[in-house]
Amino acid sequence: MPQTPIRLLTWNIQSGKGCDGQIALDRMIEYIRDQGPLTVICLQEVARYFDEYVSPMQPDQLAVLCQAFSEYTPVWGAALSWPGPQQDQRREFGNLTLVNAPLLDKRLHSLPGTGSTELWQTPRNAVETLIEGPQPIRIFNTHLAYHDTAERHAQLTYLSDLARQDRLPTRAKGQGIYAQPYPAQATLLCGDLNLVSRSDQYHWLTQQGWQDAFQQCFPGQASLPTCGVHDPEQWPEGPHCRDYIWLQSLQAATFTVDTQTPLSDHQPLIVTLEPSVHDTP
Repeated sequence: MPQTPIRLLTWNIQSGKGCDGQIALDRMIEYIRDQGPLTVICLQEVARYFDEYVSPMQPDQLAVLCQAFSEYTPVWGAALSWPGPQQDQRREFGNLTLVNAPLLDKRLHSLPGTGSTELWQTPRNAVETLIEGPQPIRIFNTHLAYHDTAERHAQLTYLSDLARQDRLPTRAKGQGIYAQPYPAQATLLCGDLNLVSRSDQYHWLTQQGWQDAFQQCFPGQASLPTCGVHDPEQWPEGPHCRDYIWLQSLQAATFTVDTQTPLSDHQPLIVTLEPSVHDTP
């Protein structure tokens, strides 16, 4: 039987805030629904009970998204969790991965910071999911540091080291928690990485064995803009790319960036993976 293609969407939704300044999460939910069947949905900048980022009618964006995509398994990663307006409510901000496939494993990684006292910093994390595919596929959904280049490099190094560990020879197996039931060679890293295309950090990633899914589909072409397309007030530098899908031992069959929608200051990316896993450098 032919395998169902794996389609993944990644999008920094800016907590539901469109380029018209309105926080309207329902518009984004409708947009995602309109994209057709998706195996995995990776969202960044999801907020809970933060008055600065949510609408009064939908103070818990995690709950709204989980209800809207009830057929998916949610994997939530709060980068920070502070007391909220009530005892059972937490002010949280982070990344959400929604999986419509057998979920083999999930983990949450706190990413390193530099502890700078001069540059703005906020806790960052990566949501890791392991899904069933031709062989297990590991997915990192993340939102990396914006203000501090050194902090971002430390976070990229951490994630690359995790991927490298997965590619080591099979480790000794034991019983219970020491078992290794789902070895994964194929890895996907996606999200708002806050690095400009063809920058030093972009080239560093390629040296670590990552392949840009866009370049797999459109070799040699300039990256399409994923940010600053419709919001010149936040992004006076204009349209540019800072959102990516990076692959190891995977091949992209199709890759799209919707540069038309103004529903966020970032644009949504969708990749379709080829049904078989490939070896890549």
